[in-house]
Amino acid sequence: MRISFATALALMLLSSGSYFYWTAQTQCPAPLTYTLHELDERFGLSSDEAQRALAKAESIWEEATGEDLFTYEKTGGDLAINFTFDDRQALLKKEETFKETLDETQGVSAQMQDTYTKRVADYNTKRLTFNEASQRYELRLSAYNAEVEKYNGQGGASAEVFARLQGERRALSLEESKLNTQIATLNGMVAEINALGEQANHVVNTYNESVDVYNKTFGGEREFVQGDYKDGVIHIYTFDSEAELVLVLVHELGHALSLQHVEHSDSVMHYLLRGGDGQSTVALSDIALTSSDLVEFDRVCGKKTFSEVVAYTKERVLGGI
Repeated sequence: MRISFATALALMLLSSGSYFYWTAQTQCPAPLTYTLHELDERFGLSSDEAQRALAKAESIWEEATGEDLFTYEKTGGDLAINFTFDDRQALLKKEETFKETLDETQGVSAQMQDTYTKRVADYNTKRLTFNEASQRYELRLSAYNAEVEKYNGQGGASAEVFARLQGERRALSLEESKLNTQIATLNGMVAEINALGEQANHVVNTYNESVDVYNKTFGGEREFVQGDYKDGVIHIYTFDSEAELVLVLVHELGHALSLQHVEHSDSVMHYLLRGGDGQSTVALSDIALTSSDLVEFDRVCGKKTFSEVVAYTKERVLGGI
């Protein structure tokens, strides 16, 4: 059906060339003057920032085509630019806030996990030190008891031996006190680690539940118009970055020039923004017109002779464009 229609158009061109030539010359309204007409403050975008984005979008078209296509006017331009805040941008802002909360929760979880890991490592080190000290204490205590038992079996010990054994008993008592202190410290660390683990688990559970809510609320494909052009007015409805705003403006300025959508998915005049789901994945420095965009611009705004128009149309028909 598409080829048949295009072929019929080509045949019509052969019989009514002068009319088509005039139409091709007049449907491109360049140069256009444009005015920043409305800017809803809820976008959080200043007038200067909006104008810089417009200037960038203008330069992308003009540098690629070598034509003076757009001129900014403070008031009364041919083209009005309106930043219209509605539920689309409100939803995007809600999503951004939700993402920030998720990121913060994830950060807290990671910090708690790091703290937990360090506390466990510290506990293990102290527990190893305690075990080694406890083993030494048990060996000394065993040796002390054996020696006391030996002298008791012999009916007693000399004053010198008795004094030494008394000194060893006091040393063992002091060592036992230190070990008990270490046990209390280790038990406290265990309680703290367990409490931290419970908190970390709670944070993880909260994060997972929030992710589920996020996916149910914002997940899946949501196709909505980020901007549109009609009757001399461009409306900008939603964007999540400077790059996406410029990309939307470039696209709608193309429509203001009477350009139609093109097939190539990386083109600024593709019917979906790059990424395929309405979300821009391109850096500001990478936004540029493709050959498909330039072909469409040349079709609408190029100055062609009648024979060039016919050849161009045949090429599009045969190429399936």
